[in-house]
Amino acid sequence: MRVLERQGSIVGISDGHYRRYFSRELVLPAESRRLSEEDRRLLAECRRPMSLAIVLNLAVEGRLRQADLRERLGKSKSTISYHLSRLVTSGHVRLVLDSYPDAYEIADRVRSVVSSIGKLDPDWTPAVAYEQAQERLLLWILLGDAAT
Repeated sequence: MRVLERQGSIVGISDGHYRRYFSRELVLPAESRRLSEEDRRLLAECRRPMSLAIVLNLAVEGRLRQADLRERLGKSKSTISYHLSRLVTSGHVRLVLDSYPDAYEIADRVRSVVSSIGKLDPDWTPAVAYEQAQERLLLWILLGDAAT
């Protein structure tokens, strides 16, 4: 990868922990691709397949209870609870206390990111859309609205 980077075929971008490589045509100048701290946190959370699946399910369906997410994603209560608590702590998902049982929804900033990625398909399933959604999210964060 480093040889290709030195040849100028690809561009390596470091986030302080990892170095990721992209085609030269996909990357804008350094000043155009600076990530805000909020974007970095969202990207970090969405690297986890289950967290991304939760975020995208909430984007498609709106408010969902933990039981709804368990049913839709086919995972255990503890798995869903773990990822929801991470997403709530990071501020990407909100716990809505005015319903019983409590429901979850995505934060406004996350909603704007997801909606700008493209129109969401109502037939979306995590198993089918995960790779494509993750790539689009990464491109949106790196390139902004030019990626859509």
